[in-house]
Amino acid sequence: LNEVVSEIRSFAFSSYLIEIDDILDDHPVEAAIPVVLDKIGYMSTDYGRALDDLKTLHADAIDRRTTVILLGDARSNYGNPRADIMKWLNQRAKRVVWLNPEPQTFWGTGDSEMLRYRPYCHVAKTCRTIKHLERVVDDILRSTNRA
Repeated sequence: LNEVVSEIRSFAFSSYLIEIDDILDDHPVEAAIPVVLDKIGYMSTDYGRALDDLKTLHADAIDRRTTVILLGDARSNYGNPRADIMKWLNQRAKRVVWLNPEPQTFWGTGDSEMLRYRPYCHVAKTCRTIKHLERVVDDILRSTNRA
């Protein structure tokens, strides 16, 4: 996406959110992953906190022209999922897309909050491979070019 979309911001999190544009700009993807992991740590995922960080620190960057793409399993280790922030994202952004590596049959099981998040997504799909990701990105780019 960084190569084909002019205005893109990228973030990563385990329990707290960081912007990773500079890392992606300075490293090929294979080298960027360990750098990002070192920065965010290897803590348990907390989607609620990461969503709160996104809203608190970057709300001004999200408007009716923004497509928010989340890539993750929505497993929040039983923390507060902050579905209210997903609702806010849905109301504020042009589009919210969630790409989950788990099959839909796993959504809502155990600590998965995907069923709480899905109503606030314009698109919610299983995305397990690079091929899946390429198809979704192509669809997003096609619909963006039409708009």
